[in-house]
Amino acid sequence: MSALAKLLLAAGHKVSGSDAVASANTRELQAIGIPVYIGHHAEHVRDIDRLVINGAITDDNPELRQAQADGIKIVYREQVLATIARRYQQVLAVAGCHGKSSTTAMLGAIFQKAGQEPTVHNGAKDNLHLGGPEFFITEACEFRRSFLKLKPKVAIITNVDADHLDCYRDLDDIKRTFAKFAAKADIVIKNATDPNSDGLRGKKQTITFGLHYGDVHAVGLRSLPNGGYAFGVAVNPAVFGTYCQSLRLTLSVPGLHNVANALAAVACALLYRLPFASIQTALSQFNGVARRFEQLGKIGQTPLILDYAHHPREIVTTLQTASTLYRRYLLVFQPHTYTRTLALWDDFISVLGTVKNLVLYKTYAARGKVIVGGRALDLSRHLGAKYFANTDKLKKYLLEQAPHYDAIILCGAGDVVNGEFLQDVL
Repeated sequence: MSALAKLLLAAGHKVSGSDAVASANTRELQAIGIPVYIGHHAEHVRDIDRLVINGAITDDNPELRQAQADGIKIVYREQVLATIARRYQQVLAVAGCHGKSSTTAMLGAIFQKAGQEPTVHNGAKDNLHLGGPEFFITEACEFRRSFLKLKPKVAIITNVDADHLDCYRDLDDIKRTFAKFAAKADIVIKNATDPNSDGLRGKKQTITFGLHYGDVHAVGLRSLPNGGYAFGVAVNPAVFGTYCQSLRLTLSVPGLHNVANALAAVACALLYRLPFASIQTALSQFNGVARRFEQLGKIGQTPLILDYAHHPREIVTTLQTASTLYRRYLLVFQPHTYTRTLALWDDFISVLGTVKNLVLYKTYAARGKVIVGGRALDLSRHLGAKYFANTDKLKKYLLEQAPHYDAIILCGAGDVVNGEFLQDVL
């Protein structure tokens, strides 16, 4: 939403907004001249032409209700994104249930390094890079089927998984919706190792990537002391010819999942015949995106890691990455929405049950009302883990415990994972 606000401002529109709480995003918007109100109140929507809302806005939101009463046109975030995208000659849309923010950022960095001047719209921090009129690289979100508004030239799909089951019936419904999204693109780049992506096809061409097989895959994979990887890239000559047989990459961002993300971005870059040097330099210099295993600072000598993982499959990836870097770590997990916790309860219990040192923090609701049985408190009781509902008490606990761990990981997609409550001690 904040990136769209910046895009609209750059296009000459008068923009204002509101959010439930102040954040780095709201402060950034205020700094560039966009008024941002903290809290939602009816008077904020006086004298406006359109109200843009996203999926987190409930039907009883006072600004939405006032706009309805005043006959103000109401549009969803994805409608605005699609309108902006149509202004560009080529739309490259990155979708998937996991990894799309990092892949979007990697792809944007490669195109920038190659001098293509893309506009890059992302869902993470540093969420907008303004470029020229040809390439629009955007993260495409599947929540409430919003990505179906886009008509990309190229669709990069990192994976398909059971998520957002508050707006999808089941995994088959999700797979069908991703197939519809893929069918809108001329070219689809999909994950060869993900069985849920089997049915995805582009209108003109379908290209695959994967860690160990696919039209673009890694060879000679070697782990580095910082958690990153060095590897060669093998390609299918029937798709790309033989010109890219000597491409080797080094990633400083940790985790095998980032190797897969990089291969997805590389497949698109090779499709556009971007220079090897640009691909290699952009990825070697890529430092990740905010809250994706990001080290915020240290509590004493103990690193504080922020990680956006809020789905069981993502938490598994976070644990795998952490285990390669740290002998003993503390995981603080904040569930994101009650509906997700309920829908994936067994998976959360299975994954979190493997964590030796676990703390649960109160659920970040995002949207919807409290559902008993789907709370962080309920998870903590089932798992026998410590639970906190107050950041001051959590802060005190972390300060006391930090010397006993090699790292502390704040995990989830909620407010506690920005780590702002610890800023004064970092």
